Amino acid sequence: IQESELKNWIATNKELEVASEMQRLLFPAQLPSNNRVDVAARYETQQLVGGDYYDFIKINNQEYVLCIADVSGKGISAAMLMSNFQANLKANVKYNHGNLTLVDLVHVLNEDVNNAAQGEKFITFFIGYYNCTDRKLKYVNAGHNYPILTDGENFKLLNKGCIGLGMFDKLPTIEMDEVTIKPNDVLVCYTDGLVELENEEGEQFETNRLHEIIKNNFHLSMKDLDKIIFHELDRFKGEEDFLDDTALLSCRFFFLLLVF
Repeated sequence: IQESELKNWIATNKELEVASEMQRLLFPAQLPSNNRVDVAARYETQQLVGGDYYDFIKINNQEYVLCIADVSGKGISAAMLMSNFQANLKANVKYNHGNLTLVDLVHVLNEDVNNAAQGEKFITFFIGYYNCTDRKLKYVNAGHNYPILTDGENFKLLNKGCIGLGMFDKLPTIEMDEVTIKPNDVLVCYTDGLVELENEEGEQFETNRLHEIIKNNFHLSMKDLDKIIFHELDRFKGEEDFLDDTALLSCRFFFLLLVF
């Protein structure tokens, strides 16, 4: 290898390390674990930077927004699009949540993705708005893997919504759904790198294994549940590598009679 090539390689890797650190700052530094919600998350990138994203945004003591997203493709271009998407999402939730419904917000984000990606990439996206007072979870699923809502025995897939963001200039239809949350319900959101992970025989992990892990470990904290899921992923893949970015966001909902 030429000395100039080596220097370029070292410089590129330093830039990627800086980009990786910058990307980590986009994710929430702390997730709540209290008497309203218990939230945990984990993210493994296939390269130093990636195109998956999750967030849990507190509007006030009663209202929360949670989301997970996945940019088509990998690497720096996916990470750049996701950082732009994250900034637009947080700005709208923080400063405009009182004026936008979830459907309005998804339309706005679709326009943002189109402007940024110019048809080169798209984003699958799940967003939920939860109100602790009425225990309602409103959500839109924009072409994303179906999050799992469960009481430990029954499993509901949150599949209502629209196509992925950036696929069309205008989204033809958006269906928002609303579910009532029961005390101790758990919501597990994930990106496709989790269920499409392959073992040495080329078999995929798939959702049925994920359902079984959640059911068998439903009593655990969300942090411990996420640890168990990734432990099972590591065990399943054996010597194989993660071939895609993999993100996981888990939330248990509590119900308080006393509001403070």
